[in-house]
Amino acid sequence: MPQHSGLGTLKSWIRSEIKRAFDHQGENGIVVWYDAGGTMSEVVNEVVPKGVKLVKFDGSFLALRFELENKSPDLSGKWLIYVPEKPLQESWLRDFELLGERLEMDFLSLLQRRCNLPVTSVLVDLLRNRPENSKQLARNWEQLIGNRRVTENEIIDALLALAFGLTSWDFKDAILHFLCEQNWQGKLSEQGLWEIWRKRLQEYFGWNDAETPPDERDLKRKVQATVLLADLVCFDPSIADRFPFVPSDPTKRQALSQLARRWRDSTTWQAVYRNVADEVERQYNLRNITLNEALVEAETFKVIDDLCVQEMRKAVKPDGSNFGEKVESLSRIAETREGLFWSRQDEAIKNFWEAVELAAKIWLKSQDAVRVSEKLQRVEEFVKHYTNEWWRLDYWALQLSALQASLSSKDKNRFVNPAWVAYRKFLDSVNRAFMNAVKREGWQPTQWAFWQNIRLGQERVAVFIVDALRFDLAKHLQECVGSAVNFEIRSLKTILPSITEIGMAALLPDSEGLSVAWESNRLVIKVQGQEIVSKSDRRRWLERFIGQDGKVVDLDELKATNLSDVKTLVVLSRELDEFGTFASDLHPQGLFDMVSRIAQSIRFVAEKGFQRIFVVADHGFLFAPQGCEPSTIRAPSEALEIKRRFVVGGQPEGCWIVQASEIGLQGNLLFAFPEGFSVFALQGESETFLHGGLSLQESVIPMLCGQTFLMPKVVVRMQVQEPISSRIVRVIVEAQVENLFVEPRKVKVRIGNRESEPVEVGSQQQRLELPFVWLDEFETPPETVSAQLIDAETGEVLEEKQVSVRLLV
Repeated sequence: MPQHSGLGTLKSWIRSEIKRAFDHQGENGIVVWYDAGGTMSEVVNEVVPKGVKLVKFDGSFLALRFELENKSPDLSGKWLIYVPEKPLQESWLRDFELLGERLEMDFLSLLQRRCNLPVTSVLVDLLRNRPENSKQLARNWEQLIGNRRVTENEIIDALLALAFGLTSWDFKDAILHFLCEQNWQGKLSEQGLWEIWRKRLQEYFGWNDAETPPDERDLKRKVQATVLLADLVCFDPSIADRFPFVPSDPTKRQALSQLARRWRDSTTWQAVYRNVADEVERQYNLRNITLNEALVEAETFKVIDDLCVQEMRKAVKPDGSNFGEKVESLSRIAETREGLFWSRQDEAIKNFWEAVELAAKIWLKSQDAVRVSEKLQRVEEFVKHYTNEWWRLDYWALQLSALQASLSSKDKNRFVNPAWVAYRKFLDSVNRAFMNAVKREGWQPTQWAFWQNIRLGQERVAVFIVDALRFDLAKHLQECVGSAVNFEIRSLKTILPSITEIGMAALLPDSEGLSVAWESNRLVIKVQGQEIVSKSDRRRWLERFIGQDGKVVDLDELKATNLSDVKTLVVLSRELDEFGTFASDLHPQGLFDMVSRIAQSIRFVAEKGFQRIFVVADHGFLFAPQGCEPSTIRAPSEALEIKRRFVVGGQPEGCWIVQASEIGLQGNLLFAFPEGFSVFALQGESETFLHGGLSLQESVIPMLCGQTFLMPKVVVRMQVQEPISSRIVRVIVEAQVENLFVEPRKVKVRIGNRESEPVEVGSQQQRLELPFVWLDEFETPPETVSAQLIDAETGEVLEEKQVSVRLLV
């Protein structure tokens, strides 16, 4: 009996029809099956019933007859003769048809028999007149239709899915392909689907015939505009009247808004989205829309960012004098816009929103910190607040200083300078209150107790001694290292003055009893009576302490050092301090980059099997960005030595005057430390990187104690097909798994200045293809381009090659 649904497989239907034709013939039989157009030729081998032998027509009826008679002269057994053509009136197979059964069944007639599918003119055109459609559908039947009820609409959906390259029919997916790829009218017309597809779009968007463009170019532009403007209207329905072609149904608008988001989020189609959004923005003059609260979260068009910036510039006076009145709304808008699409795509937009957000946070948090500090009395209270929360202000200040160069001078005046005024007050007021607490209680350094935390000989231990690793940079380091090392951050109080020579000496093992003296016109530091001034002095001391199974190396020597037999490793890094001290125009991004480099070295050591890792600083620093300069005080003429943040042997006003013996040092030298955010006036330009004095930033340093969790990572290689012939590149990344105990690795591929999304490869998923757009539609392709395979967690370049480029279009 005919079936009325898709239940049962297509192949079982064909097999059943063939068996029915044999049922009338007994043990021997012949079925001549005519399938006009060969609509089921690609599945015929799989549908032959058990006990039946297949002979296929291959262009010659006479040859087919000879083949059959040669295989079975007496025509015994069951034979299926498959002819992918219409039957002829006069045929060499006529007597076979008379001896057996003649079966005329193409794909459409099969569906009519098995599913009671009406044979309409549409289906005749799609399946019978275009046999290639039937072949593809027969081959992919189970995947595209399966057990669903077979209807004309289901057939059309399946054919459209094949045309758009989809594994299952999804109208939204098809729209995305239509919007982002070319020559759909030609492809779909060849398959008889263009007008059907055009009608589908017309019905979905609710347009009439006159509103639906007949050609691909205009239709695509209208659909593109409708999708993007529907997204915008979802945020602000009051502007819907400007775009009458956008569906009025809120549910449909929301569906289109989700489609626009999918489009934006697609790495493959993002470049197309950017170009289309710019074009729609111009075409519909979106610069004259009225910005309101509802649009603050809209990310459809870049113009929204431009309008938000304009409104903020109107709200804040040119000199930033009313910044505090607007700061709450500025912070909210900037934080929202910073995380949206166009900030991720346009560095100038991203920098602006990040700068405004940081400025607002600095302004607000600085006010709060000053208020809180006025109520604190004890040194430990100040240290606790600094290590719990105030360090963020220093971190934000470095970030803002790194960004402010990208802003115009007018925007700096409006949005950045008020933050520097507030931050300067924080540095001055809080550190004055901190110094007053120190004056009451005294200064009890804990820096020289560092080595008491380390038990040598039980595990492989690595110690990183990093010059000028301020507390906020230690937090950044912890984030950069990630899950490779489980770090706990504690605080230590430095020896004063907080300079490298003293701080590094205080970090030596058995450094209790550190003494300072003025000898031969210089400050001399001694540990247990031995002069320790230079880096080589400190290095020799450490080498004696850690013994023969230990090693002391500089950071830049680390990766070239054989660590296989090393039990205790000490890594010395002066990069941060040297960068801050000697960079004539300090750019804080350099500090972040160097911290990232230290983080990579820590991960490297963890991968080499060191179970415990410690990181400690000798001192911190005060950072004085442009617009946040310290005040100056007169240096005493009688001083033995004058530095910006301390004086040896003088008693200037406005300073804390203290003997060495009162701050934990041996000796009777007199030191003077300026209060708050002030420095001694010296000839030459004021530095932006200051240390040596008493402040939370200079004198409260981090100590990171970590347990490693890393096992060796899998080796990963990439395959880039040469030459690159498309703006969408497909790179194969493959893990070379030598054993099951290696950790998977997260990697990404960079082609030119574009990167893929990170993926993880390992023993469970050894091979992946990464497709992504490496070149925008209007960019001129280079002759060659650099391809890099990068560890997504450490930033290490695992493989690099130059690849030729030959774009086909």
